[in-house]
Amino acid sequence: MSLTITSGEQGLHALLSRAVALDEHALVRLQTSGETIDVFVTTPFEVLASRRVTGMLSDAPEVFYARDLLGEPSARAALAAWPGALPPKDGYQELDIIPVDVVRELADQGRDLARQFSGPLGPPKSLLDQTVLEVSNGSQQASVTMRAIFTCTSLGLIPGIGSHPEIPRHLRVSKAGRWTRIDAPFGSVYQSQGLSLLV
Repeated sequence: MSLTITSGEQGLHALLSRAVALDEHALVRLQTSGETIDVFVTTPFEVLASRRVTGMLSDAPEVFYARDLLGEPSARAALAAWPGALPPKDGYQELDIIPVDVVRELADQGRDLARQFSGPLGPPKSLLDQTVLEVSNGSQQASVTMRAIFTCTSLGLIPGIGSHPEIPRHLRVSKAGRWTRIDAPFGSVYQSQGLSLLV
């Protein structure tokens, strides 16, 4: 694989490092449009995260392990099965804007509950599937689950309290078909409302 990134390498490295820390077998899939490359990564929360960079790509496998992009070859085969479909490229309709402080507060509440009720396999599925926000623009609505909130915070997609004041302090929630997209300052999160979260 030949991947040359001309802009956004530092942010992508941060995203992939956090994704691998959560799941050493996190998968990556690339979607190109000219010199723009959307890098999608799987998460243990069963939602997708992505970061957009600019650069050139050639001879890339369709799916590979995030560790490979970090220069840490996986012990498994480089090629793997992607769990479902990629989100649509366009057609999203913005539904609402959420302040970063709201997302951070919801994540704190979720972590408190997870500490109380988690078992050997981690937080209970009922907690992850819980709808924590309902957003609407009048004609469409979408549910934001704790899975999406945990992804935003665990992967560092929202700025910390001491971040530069020019960094946006809000997230935009949009929807296209069964896909809900949350655009955060440092990346995006996608969740499918279909039969499977990644289908």
